[in-house]
Amino acid sequence: MHLKKLPDFSCLSKYISVDAIFYIKKWLSPYWFQLHIKNPRDSKLGDYRFPKSNEPHKISVNAGMHPSLFFFTLTHEIAHLIAFNTYSVKIAPHGKEWKKIFSEMILESINVYEDDLQPLLIRFAKNPKASYYSSPCISEYFNKKLSPNIFLLKDLDNGDEFIIKNKVFLKLQKIKTRYICVEKKSNKKYLISGSAPIEKIGYNLHEK
Repeated sequence: MHLKKLPDFSCLSKYISVDAIFYIKKWLSPYWFQLHIKNPRDSKLGDYRFPKSNEPHKISVNAGMHPSLFFFTLTHEIAHLIAFNTYSVKIAPHGKEWKKIFSEMILESINVYEDDLQPLLIRFAKNPKASYYSSPCISEYFNKKLSPNIFLLKDLDNGDEFIIKNKVFLKLQKIKTRYICVEKKSNKKYLISGSAPIEKIGYNLHEK
């Protein structure tokens, strides 16, 4: 999908609600931009690239997301566009300028989100994170929405084995919001978020 200035925003209706489109149109209409809807990417949910020479702003967002997560991600990227356009490309990508604008946009459009999500976003908006994965309550909310029966790493006991991306790990102790986990094949240790969706292996080492 490729949008330019004064596009037909109704083409977003397959991804987000009419109420959400109202805000996207309001935020983006003043700018020359391209918006691309991408096949799901493991590395990111969306991105923004500031214009060079006579090029437009460029935003991409993954397809296949929950509508509220799609809108939240697109809001995140538009906040980059507005921040860079307002201040300059020399600002930090997720610095105070972006945080301020993203926070204001979340609160302005809070009515678009589900009632049970709104308090989480109001709390998040006090100090927006660079990635929604860095906010356990937000990432857990969307993980559960997409897969109600999903297991999260925090649901397992210490000593349980689990699978992420076809690799088997052993869960160890917690450090803040992350857990020390050992990848069984390499014996390397990793810090993994407790909100990470995992595939559970059906036994506990303590029960062997």
